[in-house]
Amino acid sequence: MGREIVRQQSIEDLGQRSRLWHHEDIYHVLTKNLGSEAIQGISFDMSRTEYIDLNPCAFANMRNVRYLEFYCSNDNEKNENKVHVSKGLDSVFNELRYLDWYGCPFKSLQSNVNPEHLVILRMQDSNVEQLWNGVMQLVNLKEIDLSGSEHLISCPDLSGARNLETLVLDRCTSLLEISSSLQYLSKLDSLYLHECKNLRGLPDCFAGLKSLRYLNMFGCSYLKMLPDMPCYIEYINLSETAIEELSPAIENLSKLVELSLRNCSRLKSLPRNIYKLKSLEHLFLSRCSKIDKLPDEIGTLESLKTLDVVETAIREVPSSIVLLNNLEMLSFKRCKIQDTMGLLLPPLGLCSLKNLNLTDCGITEIPDSLGHLSQLRRLYLGSNNFEIIPANIINLFNLEFLDISHCQRLRFLPRLPSISINAVNCILLEVLPFLSVPYTSTRDISFSVSFVNCFKLYENGLKDIVENVLQKLESLATLWTKQPYLKDVKNLPWASICYPGSEIPEWFNFQSTGSLIIEELPSCWNNNRFVGFALCAVTQTQHHRIENPWDLSICCECNFKSKDGRRHIVRGQFGYQPYYYHVLPYSVESDHVYIGSNHLMYPRDTGDLCYNNPVTFQFYLKAGLRRIECCYVKSCGVRLMYAQDLGKSNGSFSFDEREDEPQPKRLKSI
Repeated sequence: MGREIVRQQSIEDLGQRSRLWHHEDIYHVLTKNLGSEAIQGISFDMSRTEYIDLNPCAFANMRNVRYLEFYCSNDNEKNENKVHVSKGLDSVFNELRYLDWYGCPFKSLQSNVNPEHLVILRMQDSNVEQLWNGVMQLVNLKEIDLSGSEHLISCPDLSGARNLETLVLDRCTSLLEISSSLQYLSKLDSLYLHECKNLRGLPDCFAGLKSLRYLNMFGCSYLKMLPDMPCYIEYINLSETAIEELSPAIENLSKLVELSLRNCSRLKSLPRNIYKLKSLEHLFLSRCSKIDKLPDEIGTLESLKTLDVVETAIREVPSSIVLLNNLEMLSFKRCKIQDTMGLLLPPLGLCSLKNLNLTDCGITEIPDSLGHLSQLRRLYLGSNNFEIIPANIINLFNLEFLDISHCQRLRFLPRLPSISINAVNCILLEVLPFLSVPYTSTRDISFSVSFVNCFKLYENGLKDIVENVLQKLESLATLWTKQPYLKDVKNLPWASICYPGSEIPEWFNFQSTGSLIIEELPSCWNNNRFVGFALCAVTQTQHHRIENPWDLSICCECNFKSKDGRRHIVRGQFGYQPYYYHVLPYSVESDHVYIGSNHLMYPRDTGDLCYNNPVTFQFYLKAGLRRIECCYVKSCGVRLMYAQDLGKSNGSFSFDEREDEPQPKRLKSI
């Protein structure tokens, strides 16, 4: 409605409107020099237009412009400024409050912008070399964003911008230093210096910034030393810098919540007094390869929730770590810990821990105390040398995911909760005494099991697990019918399994060799009890290396035709493993069977499909967004799923339309 009011201001003469936002209108006004004093705001999407080389007088008559925005809505168009001023501009913007010009061609704003009224100044990926000379009175300015301005040599004098709250200089790769005028910015809240690769340091006055809460210097690879930090700072990111030590004055940062030091390969140790940071919640030290010890008093960091020491030289774990009662995520991935027995004792320690990663830690024995981590949800034990898992793991009632991939000495699994398991490359795994406990939790019932390259599995144990997956599919069918329009579909549960084999289970009543099924479904198949499809595929991926296991999925595209001849397509994927982002790459050595389902493959609002008509199901493999051409589907299967009686509270099910028929047979062979 507001835009129509503006249009009515001047239907024929675009230059007499107060605001311009349509790219064609703006192109016309700028190229024809039709601007006037009526124009107060311009928002120009450069990704939708051609290149423009502005006439020096293009803005001459727009004396009242307060809002000027040149942006790219299409990310593919980034790094390409389409508005040029090869002959410069004769006009001066005296009334500007908001300036956002992506790829701005100006080398300086000195002669074209009167910054007196500016509140927001954003010029990402600009050609600016020096914003202005001397002191400018910028009493209204709250934000400067020059990120990606690779030619920026120096930070301007900001002593006249005493109300500035945010300064963004990310990726200003020619920037050598930050002006000492920073000391006058008493209201500065956030300073972004991400990947300023030639920046050597910060001014000595830095500690005087009493309002500064956030500092990001990630990737400032020449940064070796820091001045003292402002005492009220809350977030510091020094990852991928050349920092060699932290000042003992760090103990004064009483409000510090997060300290990130990832990939600081020159950092040798943490200050002993780091334990005084009582507000610290997140400490990231991954790949600080010279750090070989955590402070003995680390257990006194009473607020700590995240401790990430992935790929450090740490071999011993301080006993005080068990005192971290608020710790939720602990990762020692690829740290060769000498004594894991000391890690989890006493039994009452780490009572809030939800995510524990001990991947590739050289562990030969898992302590029984693991079973006392009652809040644990994700447990990563992959690439270790243990032979057994303690039986009391059954007590981890909140466990959702267990990674034991590449544990090549493991021969059997104990009784486990009903959880997702990654057992890729457990080449000696044989016995699966796997009878899951009854599901009683109110959280989701997702269940995914991967036995890729587990060729020694006993058939009976594997058959029980496949049965369990099929039962989960039944349970999911009811859940989907109760929540068919849930907005957050990512949180809907799933069920899937992958194991070595080359046969589709008989339970799937539509089967075909190859990747395509063409079937004529029975009349009224899409009735009010239909809840979706169960899917199965046998894949040939021999010797194909899976670099990103979390990306791999089997996709199915279902094509229907309605009575009036219109086509309906639903797509879904299964075999997707959202917890696998910590899992190492692997190669698949033979044919494997994938079984699963997807709630998105449900033809809603298509009641006219309820008649005899051919339906096609096309299967293929994907890694992320791309198809895997070197792998293919050898055979596939589909089963239509029906809720027996949606009105019953017990959620009983049948997988056939007629309720008087017996339940379908389970797996005859695997």
